[in-house]
Amino acid sequence: MHLTRLQLSNFRSWAELELELDPGITLISGHNAAGKSNLVEAIYMLASLRSTRAQTEGELIRWDADQPQVMRVAGTALANDEAVQVEVALAARSGSAPSGAGAARRRSGAPLTSKRIRVNGVARRASDALGAIRAVQFTTLDLDLLTGSASVRRRYLDVAVGQLQRAHAANLSRYQRALTQRNALLKRIADGRAAASELEQWDELLESSAAPIWQARSEAAQSLSKLAAARHLDLRAPDDPAEVLGLTYTPADSETLRESRARDLARGSTSVGPHRDELLIDLDGRPAANFASRAQQRVAALSMRLAEADYLAEQSSDSPILLLDDVFSELDPPRRSRTADAVSAVEQVILTTADPHVIPFSPPDLAASFEIVEGELRPHS
Repeated sequence: MHLTRLQLSNFRSWAELELELDPGITLISGHNAAGKSNLVEAIYMLASLRSTRAQTEGELIRWDADQPQVMRVAGTALANDEAVQVEVALAARSGSAPSGAGAARRRSGAPLTSKRIRVNGVARRASDALGAIRAVQFTTLDLDLLTGSASVRRRYLDVAVGQLQRAHAANLSRYQRALTQRNALLKRIADGRAAASELEQWDELLESSAAPIWQARSEAAQSLSKLAAARHLDLRAPDDPAEVLGLTYTPADSETLRESRARDLARGSTSVGPHRDELLIDLDGRPAANFASRAQQRVAALSMRLAEADYLAEQSSDSPILLLDDVFSELDPPRRSRTADAVSAVEQVILTTADPHVIPFSPPDLAASFEIVEGELRPHS
C-alpha cells in the first residue's frame, strides 16, 4: 500500500497543502516546529481516524483559520492496485469556544467539533472506515509504549487489530458503552437508588462483549511478540548482547464480574475486564520499563512498531505505509544503518528529520525529498 496524494486544509500549522507521493522512501526535512510532525500526524489520521497527540480534536483546527473553522485531511492510496480515498473533516461548533485570538490559542479554548468521515466519497462510521488505509507511525513519544500507562499498550494492540478487523473497533465501542452504564449503576446502588440485582443484565452484556476483545488481543500479542523479538535482534549493534524482547498480553484478573461484584460495589467502578488488561514488555524476562536504559527502551519501541508493520503486512498481504518521525536522530550510527536496512523493503516510507545528515540514505535511495521552508513544502534542492 502507498499514498499517492495528500490534501490538507486548516490542519494545525498547515493552511493548505496538496502533495503527490510515490512508492519508496520520501524524506521531509525542516527545523524544529516547522510542521513535520503535523504532516506525519495528518497522514496517520487517515489510518487511525483520530489524532495521536491532541487531547481534544478541536486542537487540530488551525488556530488562525478563518470562520467557519473547518479542518480537512484527505488522502488517496493504492492498495493491491485499487485506489481508495479517505477523508476526515472536523467542523467547529458555533459558539463552542471563547472568542478572540488569544482565547483561540489557549488549549482550553479548543472548540467542540463535529466529525465527518468518508471512504470513496461515502459517509462512514469510524469503525467501518478503520483499515481502509493502513499505516504504522513511530515517533519520539513512543517510549510511552514501555513507560506509559497500560492504556497506551492496549491501544497499540487495538489499533493493529482494528486496521485488520473492523469488528474489533465495534466490539470495543459496545464494551465501552456497557462499561459506562455498569459503572453508573454501581454508583446508583451505592446511593441507594438501585438494586444490586440490576447488575445481572450489564454483567452478561459486558462478558459477551469482552470475549472477542480478549481473543483478538491475545492472538495479536502472540504474533507481535515473535515479530518484535526478531526485529529487536536485527537492530542490535555488533557488540550488543542478544537480548530477547518479549510481549505478553495479561488479562487484569481471572475473576468473573459476579466474583468481583463486592469489590466493585465498594469502589463504585468495574475492576475486571479488557479495560484493565496489560501488555507486559520485557527484555530477557525483566520489565523493560524498570530495567532497560533509555537507549534500550528506544530500540524496543522501534522494534514494536516495525513488528506492527510486519503484522499488518502478514495478515493483509499488503504492507502498510510506514511513518518515521525523527527516528534517526535518536539512534547511534550502527542502529541507523540497521534501521535503514529494515525499512528499505517497505513499499512506502515517509521520514522526517531536522538534520538530513543523520539520514542513512543517499539521494538515489529516495523517491522524493522535500524541505519545509517558511511554512511551505518545497522540493529539496
